[in-house]
Amino acid sequence: MKIYLDASALNRPFDDHSVDRNRLEAEAVLIILQNVETGHLQLMNSSALLYENLMSPLVERREYVASYLDLATVFVAIDEDARTRARQLTRQRITPVDALHLACAARGGADWFITCDDHILRLSQRGKLRMGMRASSPIEFVLERRLLNG
Repeated sequence: MKIYLDASALNRPFDDHSVDRNRLEAEAVLIILQNVETGHLQLMNSSALLYENLMSPLVERREYVASYLDLATVFVAIDEDARTRARQLTRQRITPVDALHLACAARGGADWFITCDDHILRLSQRGKLRMGMRASSPIEFVLERRLLNG
């Protein structure tokens, strides 16, 4: 199963854990990444992820995210088809970089797009993305796929 974790999900383990949602989503992301490491899930990487990660001024986060992106078995470069799809998505008030993430995930044949972005999750739940993949929060993905550790 191919999954695409966007930058919001990959960076969630560094967010403020005094916020319950952040703490729970961080734990779910770590469970997902454990499943990538064991080969139960196939992680995707993209030009959009590399770019967004390189723009992070926080070295520790950048190195952490890069270490997991190195585990990706599928890489999607941004091509004209991805740019065209991303432009269409920006009409739904999705930021250009998030639109590129979605377009790359779809282009690479992701089964799941995992994000902490509420706007993307709402659009997906309303059936407005029509990307050929499911969008989910890290928590929903772990619960649905029964990836609980321990």
